[in-house]
Amino acid sequence: MSRIKYVLLALLLMVFAGCSRTKEETTEQQQPVLEEPAAEQGQESAAEVAEPEPEPQRAAQAPPAQRPSTRPVEPEDDRVPSRPRRRASEPVQQAQEPVRTQPPPQPRYVTIPVGTNLPVRLQDPLDSGVNKTGDTFRVLLDQDIVVNGRTVVPRGAVLEGKLSHVERSGRVEGRAAMSMQLTSLQAGGQSYQVQTGVLAFEAESSKKKDATKVGVGAGLGAVIGAIAGGGKGAAIGAAVGAGAGGATVMATRGNEVKFDPEHQLSFELTRDVSVRVR
Repeated sequence: MSRIKYVLLALLLMVFAGCSRTKEETTEQQQPVLEEPAAEQGQESAAEVAEPEPEPQRAAQAPPAQRPSTRPVEPEDDRVPSRPRRRASEPVQQAQEPVRTQPPPQPRYVTIPVGTNLPVRLQDPLDSGVNKTGDTFRVLLDQDIVVNGRTVVPRGAVLEGKLSHVERSGRVEGRAAMSMQLTSLQAGGQSYQVQTGVLAFEAESSKKKDATKVGVGAGLGAVIGAIAGGGKGAAIGAAVGAGAGGATVMATRGNEVKFDPEHQLSFELTRDVSVRVR
C-alpha cells in the first residue's frame, strides 16, 4: 500500500515536472513573438518621426499669408510716380568715353610768284565803241598754273578783269584806245585778288583812208567844173569837191578797238598770290 503511494507520488512529481518544463518551453517560444512587434513598433515610430522633416520646406515654399493693408487707398491721380529701382542683377552701365575726333588738317597755301604768265581766253566781247572805262569782263585760264612741279590752278579757272581806260575813235583826229588788266582769280571755291600788268591797245590809223576820200572828192569836183565852165570851172569844181570830201571824213569815225569771245590774251602777275591747295 505504501509502495503504491510512493509510486503515485513519483508519477505526480514527474507529471508536475513535465508540465513545468512544457510551460517554460511555451514561454520561451512565445517571448520572441512578443518582442518582434515591439521592434516593428519602434521602426514605425522612427519613420513617423522622420517623415515630418519636409514640413518646414513646404512652409518655406508657401507664400506667407498677406495681412489686409490698413493704409488708405490713394486716388490714382494723386499718386506720385516712383522711380524704378535698379535690380541687383542688372549690370551697372559704365560711362562712355567721349569719342576723340582728330582736328581738321590745317590748310596749305602755295604762292604764285610775281612774273607768272597767265594765258587766257575772252568770254565777253569788247568794243571801244560800246564799252566804257570801269566795265568788267571775264576770261578763262588757258593752261595750268604750275609751281614747283605742282598744279596750283587748273586750266579753265575763271578770272575777272576791268577796263582801266576806253576811248572811242574821233572824227578827223583821235584813235580808239582800250586798256585792261585782271583783278581776281577763282579757284577751289575761293576768290583771290590778283594784280597784273595793263594791256593797252590802239586802233589803226585812218589817215590814208581819209586822204583817199578827200582826193576822190576833189577829182570828182574838177571833172564836174570842167564840164560846166572850162578851166576856171575845173578849179572851182576841184575846190568844191575837196570840201565835200573833207565833210565826209569829219562825219565818219575811225576804227574801233574790238575783241571777240575766245580771243587769246596774256597777262603777267605784278604781285605774289597765295592760293589754298588740298
